[in-house]
Amino acid sequence: MLKKIDHIAVVVKDIDKAVKSYTEMFGFKVAERMAGPSNDFTSVIVQLDDIRVELIQPLKEGSLTRFLEEKGGGLHHVSFLTDDILKELENLKAQGIRLIDNEPRQVPNGDRIAFVHPSAAENVLIELVQRGG
Repeated sequence: MLKKIDHIAVVVKDIDKAVKSYTEMFGFKVAERMAGPSNDFTSVIVQLDDIRVELIQPLKEGSLTRFLEEKGGGLHHVSFLTDDILKELENLKAQGIRLIDNEPRQVPNGDRIAFVHPSAAENVLIELVQRGG
C-alpha cells in the first residue's frame, strides 16, 4: 500500500546552486547526498519537516542529460513510499499498467525502487520506493 509522497525529484544544471536556492529561500536542510550507481549523476535530498526534494545533476550522457537538454531541467518524477514494492508491482501488472521496471532495483543505500512508465500516469514519471530493502 502506498503510504505518502516520499519526495519530488528535480533535475538541475548546477546542484550547488540549487541546494543554495532551496536552503536560502525556504530553509530546507541537506538530508542526504548520493551518487548514481555508475556515477552518472549526483543527487542531494533537501528536507524541511516532512517535505523532501531530490535535486539531481547529471554527470554523464544518458536519460538525465537528455531531459536537461530538452527541458532545461525541472520536475523529473514523483516518488511514492510503499511498504511492499513487490505487491505494488504485482497489482500494477495485473491491471496491465506499463512499467519501466518489472522488478525493483536495489540502490546503494539499501532501498528498493521501481518506475512506472509516464504514459500510465498522465505523462508523469512515478517512482515507487521501499525504504531499507
